[in-house]
Amino acid sequence: MKTTFVNLRIFSHPWKGVTNKEHSYYVGHEAGGLSESLDTLAVNFSSTFSHLRQQIEEQTDENIMRRRPFYTEFLQFMQRCPNPLGYEGEPLRTYRIGILTMRNDKGYVPGVKDINLVRKDAEVKQICDVFDESVGLR
Repeated sequence: MKTTFVNLRIFSHPWKGVTNKEHSYYVGHEAGGLSESLDTLAVNFSSTFSHLRQQIEEQTDENIMRRRPFYTEFLQFMQRCPNPLGYEGEPLRTYRIGILTMRNDKGYVPGVKDINLVRKDAEVKQICDVFDESVGLR
């Protein structure tokens, strides 16, 4: 069983017409963009993205299932981001998992073009298979 580490980062779309008056711990929620690594999970490389989603949202603490602190902060972040499409309720708390392709160019700042979103129907596949497809190894 091969274990790998997954760094959790947040990306929010930069929306036109923002004022940039506020600052957020993760990423300026008005300006949008990609955060630094905020949390790291150890993941079995043959597990699925559905299992990864569960790991992002929950943790076991003394036989009690709890929300992870990262996920709690993430929910608050999502509710503060600009919502020009008017999402409410569950759609407002929906997120997508993506694979960030890093480059080694000095001074290069990754952006939206470097993120490959995992399709919802692909979340039942093994992480290794989806990753290989995402970076062009398959």
